[in-house]
Formats: sequence, C-alpha cells, structure tokens
Amino acid sequence: MIIHLEQALYQSLSDTEKSIIHYINQNEEKIPFFSITQIAENTFTSPATVSRTIQKCGFQGISELRYFISEKKLRKKEQNTADSPYLLNEVLAKTYRECTNTIDNLNISEIYRAIEYIKKASRIYIYARGFTALIAEEFQMYLTLMGYHAVIVKDVIWMKHTEKIVTEEDVVFILSIRNTTPELAASAKKAKDVGAKVVVCCCKSPTELETYADVKIIAYSELIMQTKGQDVYSRVPLLIVTRTIIEYMNL
Repeated sequence: MIIHLEQALYQSLSDTEKSIIHYINQNEEKIPFFSITQIAENTFTSPATVSRTIQKCGFQGISELRYFISEKKLRKKEQNTADSPYLLNEVLAKTYRECTNTIDNLNISEIYRAIEYIKKASRIYIYARGFTALIAEEFQMYLTLMGYHAVIVKDVIWMKHTEKIVTEEDVVFILSIRNTTPELAASAKKAKDVGAKVVVCCCKSPTELETYADVKIIAYSELIMQTKGQDVYSRVPLLIVTRTIIEYMNL
C-alpha cells in the first residue's frame, strides 16, 4: 500500500476521494505508467478530482506520486536494472523539479524590468554559447516575429568586440547555464561600460557575470549527463524564462 493516511484525515475525505486512494493502493505497480487522465477514467472521476485527492495525500501532484512509487521500487531492487521503466520517472521527476523550482524562484519584478528594457531598446543582442545558443535562436525568432531587432552573438570574436557593436540604446541579454564562459562576463562589462542595459539569465549564482547585470533572472537547472569529460545541464529552465517573456510581451 503506497498511501497511508491518519484516520482523521481519511474520514474527512469524500467517498469519491476514498475510492481514488483505494484504486491507487490496489494498482501501485501500474500508477508509475498512468497519466492523471487515465487514473480519472479508471476511477470514473475527473482529472481535477484525482489531482486534488493526490494533493490531500501529501504529494504536490501526479509526478511526485509516480516518482515516490518508482523510488520505492528501486530501493527494494524489484526492478533495479539499467533498462527499468521505473527509471523514466526519475527523469520526469528531474524535469518537474526544474520547472517548479524555476517558476517558484522567479523574481517577477526582475522579469518585468527586463521586458521594459527590451521594449525600449534599439536592438536586442542575445549572447549565448554552446547548446545554450539553441535557446537564444528561438528567443531571437520570436522577438523578430514581434517586430524587434534581435541579434544573436555566439561567436567569441564578436564577444571580444562588444564595445564596437553595442550602444547605450541597446540591451544585451545573456543566456547561460553555469556561467563558465569567461567571454560572457567580459562582454557584460563592456556593454555596461558603453551604457547598454544588461540582462543576465542564468542557473548558477553568484558569479562574476551577475556583477554587471542591471537585471538578474536566476533559474534552476539539473545535470542531464556526464559524457566525454563534460557535465551537460538542462536548458529547459532558460526556455521557461524566455517563453514567459515572449508570451507576456505578446499579450
């Protein structure tokens, strides 16, 4: 049985909520593979009712419940193999943590200030390196569709000559996961020196890069893999931030 409730709490639940808990406990092996909609269909209830019941049981949502069950199985070594389907829930739990931690920790005032700078800027220079440049390209595409003059700077040579391409009428928007590229901090300083507004969106704090920022947006990223001597972190949090900015600007 996966869900244990105190008698007083259990008695306070409706008959429908009790039936959902009974179903989950009777189908513990299957729950890690079910969506909230499937559980609702199987219990003849609604996804909202299932979600509310799961939260009353102490879980934030279906993702946390599935992860809890999967972790329990792995601890018991019932399915602890390299190709275990239960391990998929660990991956989903990582993504869930990234999203919730990023959203929970976002400073709305800072995001709003960044948006105001973008709206008033002559040009928006989006600085990024490596895989993060993929997020920058999508961000640039949306800004361009909305009529803004957005330019991606991902070449180190361009970064070294920031003072020659950026003016005080521009915004430098820097995307970084771990702030390990020294040229980004150097570019931020040069942009600051010429009077441009500097917006830093990163997933590690504090770093030198932040010291030159007019706006700091700190997200939360988790390690995806370690391969060929490199630590690869998720870019999903940066995508959450840039999407939030774009959607708000398009309202």
